[in-house]
Amino acid sequence: MKRLAFALAAVFALGAIGCNKPDEGACKNAIENMRKLMGTQGYATDLSPAIRRCRSGSSKESVECASKATSRAELEKCGFAHFDETPAKAPEGSGSAK
Repeated sequence: MKRLAFALAAVFALGAIGCNKPDEGACKNAIENMRKLMGTQGYATDLSPAIRRCRSGSSKESVECASKATSRAELEKCGFAHFDETPAKAPEGSGSAK
């Protein structure tokens, strides 16, 4: 009886872990909206890697928020994407600074 209770508890715990994960369609909508807001929709055509990252590392709430965002500021508040506000510096000796 204890084994059955333990097994049921383990199954329930594993099911609860994955229940807050977004589905593929929701991730695709959020990523496309993010790309539109960021002005990067023309860069990469294969969204599969981004969708996989979204599904494994995002909550349903953050994905829904990102899908509905109408500005970059709203998108940043969703916690869906991380933005680096410091521009990348060119390596020394690269010839880009004259």
